[in-house]
Amino acid sequence: MIISKKQVLWFFIVHLLIVAAISSLGYYPLILVILVFYYIGLIVERKSSVHMMFFLGYTTFIFLPAMLNWYYLDISLDLFYLTSFVAVFFLLQTRNTKVQTFIDKGNFLRFVFILSCLTSVFFIFIGLPKVVTYIFAFLIILMSMSFKQDRLIHNSFYFSLFMLVFLTYILFGWNGFGRTVTMSWLLLALLQFLYSINLNINKFIFSILPGVSASLLSSRDLFNLEFKGLEQSLYDSAYGPYRLASTFIDSFNLYGYDQSGFWDQITFTFLVFIPRSIWPNKPFGFGFEYTVRNLDTSLVEAGHSIAATLIGEHIYFLGYIGIITSILVLSIIAWFTNILYKLPGMNGNAVIIFSASMMALVWGGMSSFSARVILPSIVFLILFFIFRKFFNNNYSIVRRI
Repeated sequence: MIISKKQVLWFFIVHLLIVAAISSLGYYPLILVILVFYYIGLIVERKSSVHMMFFLGYTTFIFLPAMLNWYYLDISLDLFYLTSFVAVFFLLQTRNTKVQTFIDKGNFLRFVFILSCLTSVFFIFIGLPKVVTYIFAFLIILMSMSFKQDRLIHNSFYFSLFMLVFLTYILFGWNGFGRTVTMSWLLLALLQFLYSINLNINKFIFSILPGVSASLLSSRDLFNLEFKGLEQSLYDSAYGPYRLASTFIDSFNLYGYDQSGFWDQITFTFLVFIPRSIWPNKPFGFGFEYTVRNLDTSLVEAGHSIAATLIGEHIYFLGYIGIITSILVLSIIAWFTNILYKLPGMNGNAVIIFSASMMALVWGGMSSFSARVILPSIVFLILFFIFRKFFNNNYSIVRRI
């Protein structure tokens, strides 16, 4: 999808109108929120897993929470407008990550995928489900490279193998936490499957239905769902972070700039892969820092954390200057995304490593995204270099024999 300069200009004009309407009464602000959401949707490339998963996160953790928190609790919509403004820059920089035609890479990769699925199930049953969480994104890559374009029965078989691993993990390995990341694996795998059979996907339905369903049927037990209603969903972990992040500008006004705290977050984001055993003084992520500073240390010990949303940590430390730094950091993430997309022999599928954590990026911000994507990235790079000749060539076990 090509975004014209005229469309970008209209985006800025809409935001100027939003600023002028901040003090408006009635439902006019709500209408503007819906219009901005629709405009973001127009920019989203429906054939890009990066865009679709980012849009899903934007809808679930920004758009829907903004509307409900404003309607029921009179929470400001400023965070929604600012996040939407920043999101456009990321979407424009990753607009060329469209899914490519699924080509036959040979039997060896399909064999590796089947073996990886069976091994994953084995790890879950012996009590090591955390090992599987590190390779879920790579399983989706292998599944995608096992597909053939427009081959429904063939592709359904390999998708069902992924579902076998996923359901085994949900039933026997999942502790109920990390719904954002867990559900993103399922939705991303489904998205790739739909791409492979050339089924048209409505990006608005894809982004709204999971968010609304999570709101109405929020539970950590996927097999014991309970209808709670929209107002009750305000206290769910999907909607609460928006409300908390909306107060960060007040925290900044109270405490002022905290450049050292911000640089700690930058350091953590890009150097999170260094073990704390080697670097004992390595900074902690934003969720840990905020909990220690503003809540109770015992919450950290119990495993609780805070989600900052896409730009929350920037605003918390730098105020409105954080809008600029958030654009810069997202530009770096977009740069790495484009590099993965162009990785030789991968047919664009390497970008799935980042697509799998796009929802975490919107929900938890840069430090949360980094903490979740770094280990799968390391695993992927190791496996890529081991099997790179099979990615670069159509390779068949049968032909070799």
